[in-house]
Amino acid sequence: MGKQTKKAAAWSLVIMGAGFAASLPFHGSLPGKILIGAFEAGLVGGLADWFAVTALFRHPLGLKIPHTALLPKNRDKMTDGLVSAVENNLLNKESISAKISEMPVSEMILEMAEKELHSQGTQDAIDTIAKRIVATLPLERIAPLVAGEMKRQIGQMDVTTLLTKAEQQITSKGYDKIALDYGLDQAEAWLVKPDTIYTLGEIGMRALNSVQVNGLMQFAMNALMGYLNEERLGGILQRFLYDQVQDLKYEGHPRRHNVLTGIRGQLSRLTHNHKVVSGLTEWKDTLLENWDAEMTVLHKMQELREKALVYMEDGKYVSEHVLPIIESLIAEVKDNAVLLERIDQKIVHSVTSLVERNHSKIGNLVRENVNKMDNESLIALIEDKVGQDLQWIRINGAVTGFLIGIVLTVLQIIFI
Repeated sequence: MGKQTKKAAAWSLVIMGAGFAASLPFHGSLPGKILIGAFEAGLVGGLADWFAVTALFRHPLGLKIPHTALLPKNRDKMTDGLVSAVENNLLNKESISAKISEMPVSEMILEMAEKELHSQGTQDAIDTIAKRIVATLPLERIAPLVAGEMKRQIGQMDVTTLLTKAEQQITSKGYDKIALDYGLDQAEAWLVKPDTIYTLGEIGMRALNSVQVNGLMQFAMNALMGYLNEERLGGILQRFLYDQVQDLKYEGHPRRHNVLTGIRGQLSRLTHNHKVVSGLTEWKDTLLENWDAEMTVLHKMQELREKALVYMEDGKYVSEHVLPIIESLIAEVKDNAVLLERIDQKIVHSVTSLVERNHSKIGNLVRENVNKMDNESLIALIEDKVGQDLQWIRINGAVTGFLIGIVLTVLQIIFI
């Protein structure tokens, strides 16, 4: 389009020159005089505008006429003006900050994130990043920190406090009853074994044989020993003990209540037993001192990493777990108007600060790009962008001159 306009501007001069030359033989007639004056004025106007347009970029006809080739001569001024216009008018700090503050940046970012979240590219990126993070975690550096904190926390634990909490948990959760019932079940299972009768009988017979009595009691004891044997005595003891176990297993039996009360009392006294507390504290400190916590933690973390990578291998965890978490977070943020406002303010502040720190770089970038071009390239660029309008100046000059020439010639004929 620019080349066609340039050709049209050149043809306008040719037409005016040819018209002027063709009308000269008819200078004696009235139409001839009018045409001569019109073409002459159009030719002068076209040549004047051609000179003016050409003088902006170069010396007309290569002649170094003063005040021509204005653009190359005033390149520095033009560059300074362009930089100033960009910095102070087109991209000034105030306008950038005001424009950003008018935009709901946080909502735009969240909406964009929601749209892109379920794309395959985003899911692949999340999968790749997550696997790389898990695979490259510096466990050798993390393990000592974790182990050190674990040992510090365990070392600061007060045994008395732990025993008190354990006693509270045992009684509140009914673990004392569970422990008693477990012991009774084991005792019952042992009592019903066939061998238990003989075991109890042996124990009972040894106990009776060790009894030292005299006189009538000795006679009665001998009579009893003559009647009893290990099997009979074991059966008596077995039935007796079995009945006692059944009584203790019955929830409403007073003896069961007394046993549980005794257990709870022992637990309560245990928490304040100095020897027990000192012994457990010493045991804890010795255990911590001999415990290679770093290697234990490192091996466990390495094991967990291997399991995590195996679980993450097919990438399903992204859509099943990661995306729902991100969606939930985005929804919470979108519903929090106060948080959105704070985010917008933070973004505006950050961008404004960035613009203030780097605003001069915008102008420097413009200056650097302009300085990279030589005069020919710069002129070609400007002519390419505004050359069409400049060529129309030449065409308009020729046409306007032609019309003015008609008017002036007519006036000259009338008044002279």
